[in-house]
Amino acid sequence: PPLLFLMLRSVVAALALAAVAAVFDKFRTGKVSLWGEAKTPEARKALLAGGWWCGVALGFASSFQQFGIKYTSAGKAGFLTALYIVIVPLLGMFFKRRATAAQWVAVLLALAGSYLLCGGMGMIGFGETMLIVGAVLFSGHIMVIDRYAPGCDCVRLSCIQFAVSSVVTLAGTLISGDRWVGADIVGALPFWMYCGIFAGAVAFTLQMVAQKYLHPVTATLIMSLESVFAALGGRIFLGERLTAPELVGCAVIFAAVILSQLPPPRRRTRELLGEKTKTF
Repeated sequence: PPLLFLMLRSVVAALALAAVAAVFDKFRTGKVSLWGEAKTPEARKALLAGGWWCGVALGFASSFQQFGIKYTSAGKAGFLTALYIVIVPLLGMFFKRRATAAQWVAVLLALAGSYLLCGGMGMIGFGETMLIVGAVLFSGHIMVIDRYAPGCDCVRLSCIQFAVSSVVTLAGTLISGDRWVGADIVGALPFWMYCGIFAGAVAFTLQMVAQKYLHPVTATLIMSLESVFAALGGRIFLGERLTAPELVGCAVIFAAVILSQLPPPRRRTRELLGEKTKTF
């Protein structure tokens, strides 16, 4: 079941990151510390708050995504999840950052692309709906990382994130009444171990480290390449094929991704002038 899979993945990721944090401490100071570089009460409070909110956002976002993936193709899931590239700039409006005209056009393009990718309104089923909701939640996750990652130890922040996510998904699997079948858990072990270590501990921690130095919109543009790799992976490993309208939908969504990142002409002119000034 999706929530059980996520719970197992989150536990593996949390344990792996706890081990990495301990090794880093041993090399840096010669002893293992619970808080690491968070020496003050304020720093510890920020670390716990960041880990809590990141974990809650990731737990719910991953749950919706996992349900969606179960009922649709990997390629379609990748492109629908990448809708966060358009959503993130719009979330900035709640932080007094107005969206540009190009970003609003990108939203309309992304909606049109999603329509084509899903085969029309009549083909937007349970899986597609779950993926779109997951994209919104992942956008919130990116904004939370942008808020807390610059001032925290990213390995510990990610470790707490996955610990909280494991509790969220454990509660979900208990509430939904998922059956825990030992043979199925063991049979899927290579998959939830891979997702826990590589797609979880490694990928999400690197995302946090990168967002220390990047604007969230820039980060989402780079991470949107997951849609490309999802489509390629679905084709290579699962034998999935997208129809012509679905391919057009992917292209339209990708165009929306690029358009949403273009700066206004005036700002771009100032940036170019600034680059020339620096050169001189």
